[in-house]
Amino acid sequence: MLRHLTVFLGALACAAVLAGTALSGAEQIHISIDDSQVNGFWSDQCGTEVTVSQVGDLQVTLVRNKAGLVVRETDKIGGSKITFSSAYGSFEYPAVASQWDYGDGATLGSPVVISFTGLQGHVPGRVESDAGMLRFAGVVEGFDEFGIPEVEFGDVVKDAGHHASFEAVSAAICGAVGQ
Repeated sequence: MLRHLTVFLGALACAAVLAGTALSGAEQIHISIDDSQVNGFWSDQCGTEVTVSQVGDLQVTLVRNKAGLVVRETDKIGGSKITFSSAYGSFEYPAVASQWDYGDGATLGSPVVISFTGLQGHVPGRVESDAGMLRFAGVVEGFDEFGIPEVEFGDVVKDAGHHASFEAVSAAICGAVGQ
């Protein structure tokens, strides 16, 4: 019995050391977001100037491997809202958290898998909310001033939950902010 207790306590101590090592590779970056710009794509779709804004706090957690490469990223967006607006109307919805998996480590041209879970868009009274999980493939195309990988999004590799068609979403957005 004492032997089993000793093995258990030894395993527990090893797990604690490994957990401490894994956590020491985590880096926290806080970014205040206050961004607003005319969106050419939605302006063209809706036939009027559409501004997309985001205001809130972004908490980025980067986990690095032993070589110092980012292998995982979690973005939590506390209270951040995304607003679509024009001279004719506006609507907003909460931004969604995301998880980024860089495999063996983020380098220029390396693959990434990006996952968004939860509410992903809502145009009140116009279309059912998009919610669930969306997962995209992507490629690392650079790094920002904080060392956060910049990613070119590719194809959707998983779509679970409710996501309206592009046509329905486009009609809803343009109906809310259009002429």
